[in-house]
Amino acid sequence: MLNRILYLLVSFTLVLNAAGLIRPLQTTIALVEGNNAVIYGASSIPLGSTGIVIHKFDAIHEAIMAKATLIKKEGDKGVIHLSKFDRLKQDALPTYRMKVKRGDTVIMNYLYNRAMAITPNGDIYRIITKSYPNIQWLHPDIFAASLASSYDPSPNREAFQNECKEDEIGLLLFAIDGKGYFVDCDSFKVLDTIPLPKASSYQTPFYNRLGAIKGRIFGIFGSGKVKDYSDYYKQLLGITK
Repeated sequence: MLNRILYLLVSFTLVLNAAGLIRPLQTTIALVEGNNAVIYGASSIPLGSTGIVIHKFDAIHEAIMAKATLIKKEGDKGVIHLSKFDRLKQDALPTYRMKVKRGDTVIMNYLYNRAMAITPNGDIYRIITKSYPNIQWLHPDIFAASLASSYDPSPNREAFQNECKEDEIGLLLFAIDGKGYFVDCDSFKVLDTIPLPKASSYQTPFYNRLGAIKGRIFGIFGSGKVKDYSDYYKQLLGITK
């Protein structure tokens, strides 16, 4: 009974904390300054959040022109860095050489409704995924299978970002020592933290149903394996506490 009450309290807190984080926010470019641009309506957006810039050609035609990363904000005013949008690689589609202009549409929190949870065990994974039914969760089995095929038992930042691009994910949620860290896939910045139960058991490199991931030479000498789940992901995210 006590565990059930704890689960409900944690779930309710999680839903409250992430309600604003995953909701897309639409605004417009107010000013372009080189590779940066000014937007308004940024007060509720965490630094490191990413989005897309859309240019409308007419009433029915539009295209994604750039990726936007929030790098600075002061009150309602925000500064976004503009970079190449590389999520939809398709040789058959045209490459636009137009520059982002004032009045172009910005949608922040792009793909934040698609995420992957990295947890130490199945219990915490289930708490997270059941608490956010409005998020489409990619099961970590898919990532584990990719790592196994490349004999990579210790995924680095690049591996996570490649998986995000491959499966159109906007957020990662790392469960570490009683906290959940929402991380933007592209900037790899921590956007928010949530309370979670502390783990009673650990699976490395993360919870999945495929089992251990072997390194090259079939895991001889334990090459590259994650030895301590918490320390590994703290270092990966730059968490010092």
